[in-house]
Amino acid sequence: MKKIFYNTAIAAFAAFAFCSCEDYLDKTPLDSNSDATNWTSEASIEQFSWKFYGYLSELSYGSGSGKGQYHAESLTDDYATESFTEFTKNIPNSASAWNNPYDRIREANIMLNRIDLVNMPEAAKNHWKGVARFFRALYHFQLVKTYGDVVWVGEEIDFSKEENVTKPRDSRVLVMDNVIEDLKFAAANCYAPNVAGKNTVNNMVANALLSRAALYEGAWEKYHKLSGGHPESFYTAAKDAAKAVISSGLYTIGDDYKKMYTSLSLADSKEVIMFKVYTLANVNGGKVTAAHSQYGWIDSSTPTWGLTKSAMENYTTADGLPIHMVPDYNDKTMAGIFENRDKRLNATVYDQILPVVQLAYSYKLLQGILSTTGFWTNKFLDMNWLVTNDKGEYVNNPNIAQTWNMPSNDTDGPIFQYSEVLENYAEACAELGAITQNDLDISVNILRTKHGKIPALTLVGKDGVSVNGVVITMAPNDPAANVLIQELRRDRRSELMADGFRHDDLMRWALGANLDTKKNPDGYVGASMAAIKDYTEKAGITVSWDDVIAKNFFANGYKSPYNTSAVNHGGAMVDRTWDDKYYLEPIPSGQILLDNNLEQNPGWK
Repeated sequence: MKKIFYNTAIAAFAAFAFCSCEDYLDKTPLDSNSDATNWTSEASIEQFSWKFYGYLSELSYGSGSGKGQYHAESLTDDYATESFTEFTKNIPNSASAWNNPYDRIREANIMLNRIDLVNMPEAAKNHWKGVARFFRALYHFQLVKTYGDVVWVGEEIDFSKEENVTKPRDSRVLVMDNVIEDLKFAAANCYAPNVAGKNTVNNMVANALLSRAALYEGAWEKYHKLSGGHPESFYTAAKDAAKAVISSGLYTIGDDYKKMYTSLSLADSKEVIMFKVYTLANVNGGKVTAAHSQYGWIDSSTPTWGLTKSAMENYTTADGLPIHMVPDYNDKTMAGIFENRDKRLNATVYDQILPVVQLAYSYKLLQGILSTTGFWTNKFLDMNWLVTNDKGEYVNNPNIAQTWNMPSNDTDGPIFQYSEVLENYAEACAELGAITQNDLDISVNILRTKHGKIPALTLVGKDGVSVNGVVITMAPNDPAANVLIQELRRDRRSELMADGFRHDDLMRWALGANLDTKKNPDGYVGASMAAIKDYTEKAGITVSWDDVIAKNFFANGYKSPYNTSAVNHGGAMVDRTWDDKYYLEPIPSGQILLDNNLEQNPGWK
């Protein structure tokens, strides 16, 4: 392991000693000669910790035009980007996915090693150690998800020692064992939210990340049949952490599914465990001070990323039955697609229009709105902000104070949400083979009944479920081990649609082939030609239908995410072929050149 792992952190560390949310305040170098003067109080520890919160926008909506976690996965079967996205083809020389986490791990270790220099109560020391270990765990977890085996860095590195200059990768099992230990320490020692502050790292935030990381590794080791792994211990850790959040009684699920994604302030939300503030009320005359580019009402010719046919058909009907059990379901009309469905679908996709190329400026369409699939994902937009004028055009609602500048958006962004914790709990219980009806009732059934307005699941035997007395069957070609797992995965996908979890879920479940356009074309195409024709005719829209077809559809009769006439493939779908090597990204060649103890991931040359 060479110094390049940390070069950014070292430069920042040498230049800035302490930081607040926005500015580094003290520029005294934090080297060995200044430790005694810089680390003098608990306040100095707290100030140093603020730098980590600046990084967390990437776990939410991003910052400015830079995308974060939400609605930003370019490789998923949930929604399609406006241009064809391929898997990594060539080994890069360098990668921020490798360098940035190691920079932040070094910063966490610096903080961790300085805490005992400060005279403060033991409980305070343990809280701040928990904060440091939380961030150290977070960035090791990100590395493992991307690269698999990586170097575990559990201390501040002294590069004057030869043995620290180059190191081989540690097994992902060892690294994730350490991640779990760090997070358990944080969960046990960080202050409660009412002491630490709701929107800082606290014991509930630590448990939320613990449930996420442990569930990921448990599934990876189980479904990839990892030699030397111990998935049950990870599933148990995920279950226990999620249960701690549930048992705290601090969080509840409300009836308004979209509210978490469209609120100007999440400060009073009981559905969010941690969030990113994107604007401050009554600051600068209400102007956006820290915005994001999460999709709102955008008057643009660039399509927003629409949901795929696969994603649309993941949602159950209003009676809680999956589409494969509904013989009269059809995707040939708007009514057939949207009526009597899980309400999370109607909250995620605008069910009034199918905005595609050549139709966007027509009657009853949002002027300028396009969707890659015809299914416009408006989950992150409060439609109350828009009204129609006497021309049928959508404009800003004059009765609502506008505090956002389109296409920038100033709604607060979730980082850790209670709904994910509930989904984590249900899945961990099921994977451990000891789930009970009560486990379902305190987790996924709350989400189904509150957010989806669909019936709860009733456990049938050890691995089956029913709704209102109707036993659910396995879907054709579904790789899930049983009906229970199938339906829990279905609900997780519906609940967390476009929230940035789907790619990780496919990777940990060893379902990368879902991203193969030949094996799973429904995971890439959008609305049917028949549905768009039905919509235009009922809306009284007159267009050149031949032109619409030429620009929008594959030969199979479903919407293409890109302009098919421009790509000139004669209606044929561009292929994206899966290879198991894509489960992990290649180690940057520049790192291997510097450290020949780093071996490349399987399949990459």
